[in-house]
Formats: sequence, C-alpha cells, structure tokens
Amino acid sequence: MTNEFKSPEIIELLNKRLTGNRNLMLSIAETMRVSVLKNFESEGSRLGSKWQRLSPATIKQRQKKKYWPGKILQRTEELKDSITSQADETTASVSTNLIYAAIHHYGGWIHRSSLKTYLRKKREGKEAKTPSKNKMSSFYIPARPFLKLNESDLRGIKDIIIKKLTKAR
Repeated sequence: MTNEFKSPEIIELLNKRLTGNRNLMLSIAETMRVSVLKNFESEGSRLGSKWQRLSPATIKQRQKKKYWPGKILQRTEELKDSITSQADETTASVSTNLIYAAIHHYGGWIHRSSLKTYLRKKREGKEAKTPSKNKMSSFYIPARPFLKLNESDLRGIKDIIIKKLTKAR
C-alpha cells in the first residue's frame, strides 16, 4: 500500500525554494566531488566491492618504473586530480576531461598497433624493435567505476536539500 500526497501548492513551493539556487547546487556538486575522491582512496570498496587487482604484468611494469607499491588508478594521480565539480541554477555534476577516463570507469578492450608503438618509441628516443608486420595487440581493462555515489553519499545530498527546504526565509 502506498500513500501519496500530491499538492500542487506544495510542489510549486518546493520548486520555488530549490530552483535557481546556485549555492545549493554548488554544495551538492562539491559533496559529489568529495565522494568520488573517497572512491579513489578506498579503491572502490566504499561502493560495495573493491576494484579488480592489477595484473601481474602491470605490477611488474610499475615496479620497474618505481610506481609500486601504489594504489589502483593512481599511478600519477592525474585521473584523481582531474575530477571537478560544476553547478548552475538547476544542475550539479562531477566529471573529468581525461580521454582515458571512460575505459577505466566502464572497462573494455584496447587494441594497439605494433607500428604505432614502434613510432612512439622512436619519437621518444627509445630503443624500438622494427615490426615485421603491422600486428595488433589487444588487452582488456577491467571496469573500475570511480564516478559513482553510494547510499551514504545520496543521504548526505538529501540532507543538504532538506536543510535548504526547512531553513526559514
């Protein structure tokens, strides 16, 4: 059994209290940004399950470059540092502008041409083995969702809204 209370007057009042309130949206956006940064610190565990471990090959590569031990998705912290919050009169959002962020968030296959790798290494002045054919190497990046909110985060946002609605004018 569901009890619903629908009053046009109350809905209109709520809309007036919330719409066009950039400060409220800024507060919500910043709350979301802080929550996403906590996802990096917990390596996803605060979202229900920890992100998949790095492959042995990735760990070996990181050890060689002195980036291990370390945290998943935080080798240079560029991805974590790119998380920004935005707000206007009616919306609050959190995002990143890094082109590789989506593959880490959603997961997927990466196909790399051996010729492209060869040319990049030559350009960087590194030793590179000339490819006999332009073969493709592929590897899978598991999904490690970082732009998510948990139930506690949503309750915090709800509390912000309730405080705004119950604040005396």
